[in-house]
Amino acid sequence: MEVEFSVQMTTSKLYDFNLQHSYKKPVSIMAGAVGVIFIFLFASYLKWYYLAAGLLLIFYLPVSLLRSSFMKVKMIDFFREPVSYLLNDEGITVRAQGEEQTIPWSDCVKACNTRQSYFIYTGKNSAFIFPKKDMGDKTGDVLMMINTHMDPKNVKIKFGGL
Repeated sequence: MEVEFSVQMTTSKLYDFNLQHSYKKPVSIMAGAVGVIFIFLFASYLKWYYLAAGLLLIFYLPVSLLRSSFMKVKMIDFFREPVSYLLNDEGITVRAQGEEQTIPWSDCVKACNTRQSYFIYTGKNSAFIFPKKDMGDKTGDVLMMINTHMDPKNVKIKFGGL
């Protein structure tokens, strides 16, 4: 079985990945929680610095990730043209800018999703981004390929978002 589709990277697609990736880290979760605590302290004591610290902790990461996503899509050549993906029994073949590379399934360490996209990690900070809009009616086939070729304990896909 083979599944082929193309992805045109946009700021919103990359931002979706960056948010998902960043907010799984304990330090990001803790920063948000401390930000909420500062907001409660502001509500109790009405000191402006509690409000400032709380808003900074809550909004800094999402705003900086949005800016980073925008800059990467604008500046990195790889994102300017559509990227073609071919999933088969050998692995995931990526075609972009006249080059082709196949990543074997054994190098795929984790798969997860958001409401907009599926992500297949090939390292701690690198992943394939498969937006549902770009996959269209091939989404089911892509999920079948992921579940067939990856270790089930590494597949953290919630199927409610299909």
